[in-house]
Amino acid sequence: MKTVVLLTIFSSCMLFAESKISDFQWKNRLLILSQGDDSWVEKLDAQRARLEERDLKVFILSGAGKTKFPAAPELVKALAERFAPDPETPKIHLIGKDGRTVLDWRMEEFSFEKLYASIDRMPMRQREMREKR
Repeated sequence: MKTVVLLTIFSSCMLFAESKISDFQWKNRLLILSQGDDSWVEKLDAQRARLEERDLKVFILSGAGKTKFPAAPELVKALAERFAPDPETPKIHLIGKDGRTVLDWRMEEFSFEKLYASIDRMPMRQREMREKR
């Protein structure tokens, strides 16, 4: 049985109270990395303001990083079941505020510019920008 370690990045608290993916619905977009390490933590940290501006919560499903914030076990299980990380083909998934998986990228194809462009084209994000949220 594969062990899944969940690391979460960019939280104002040390423990996510949310226990289901749906608990984030209409509040946050979720960026799920199937695996990560310290270099990913550093890349994400450098993008913190732009990620927060788009209401993104970031989860790394496996690997190791210097920042570890535990999530509720039910959330860990739900994310692992939904995305079933494949160590041979690491991916990054974007879940919209409506709870649907919007995009999937292979890690080597991912760029933050693609991410931001994809989010900024979404109707809900367009409304947020008009309302200057």
